[in-house]
Amino acid sequence: MKKILVPLDFSDCSDNALKNAIRLAERMNMELILMHSYTVPAAMAEHAPGALIQELELAEMKAKNEFENLEERFPDLADVKYQESVEGGMLLDNVKGLVKANDVAFIVMGTHGASGLQRVLLGSNAYSIMKHVKCPVIAIPDGADITKMKHIALGGDYKSIPGHDCIQPLIDLTKALYAELHVIHIDQDKELDHDEMDIARGLDKYLKSVKHSFHFKNDYDVEEGLLSFVKEQNVGLLAMISRHHSFLDRLSHGSETKRMMMDIPMPLMILHE
Repeated sequence: MKKILVPLDFSDCSDNALKNAIRLAERMNMELILMHSYTVPAAMAEHAPGALIQELELAEMKAKNEFENLEERFPDLADVKYQESVEGGMLLDNVKGLVKANDVAFIVMGTHGASGLQRVLLGSNAYSIMKHVKCPVIAIPDGADITKMKHIALGGDYKSIPGHDCIQPLIDLTKALYAELHVIHIDQDKELDHDEMDIARGLDKYLKSVKHSFHFKNDYDVEEGLLSFVKEQNVGLLAMISRHHSFLDRLSHGSETKRMMMDIPMPLMILHE
């Protein structure tokens, strides 16, 4: 059985990610891995070994106590299979280890204080995991309900057809949500060239099992054009392919105007080739 990995820190946005992951697990017949990664503050590393060990043990005990109360707080957990993992060390390293050891289909995680892409991308654990873990990641802003989203956008550049392993998780998610997939290409040119049309036709064959449509938008600023499309089409989730990390980096260091455009309550999904 495929699994959904859910990093938890027991905050409100983490709780919301868990709610969404439970709903996805039910719809997609998947098992959850609920994991918490703990460390001690850097200042503690300078203390005596005994004090450091005591602090680590306390952090582990607190996490285990939180897990004991999870089913009481989230009754729907009883309806899905799940396992728990409490790991000491850096979150990114622990996530990589669990992905390597398990058949993980998605990582679902919350974004602290996130009301849009700006806060998703700026200095968050979600951004680090999106960029460095070779597994589809869904970053969910606080309050978002992914199961109510009926329009998903895939930002495409029509330079190559994504591989089957890359695109299949998005197809599976689109089916599970009974959603429509919009493939959007933003370019400075006024029309697609012959090679880009061939790639679009090839992608069309990949997507025949889901409701989908293709869009072309002429815009001198690719990022602003894409985010404008998202607003116009009432897109609930934006998917990007990992080769577009430069897109993520540009957004995270963009102008104030772009940051205002990014301030939309929308989950972001990163796929990996």
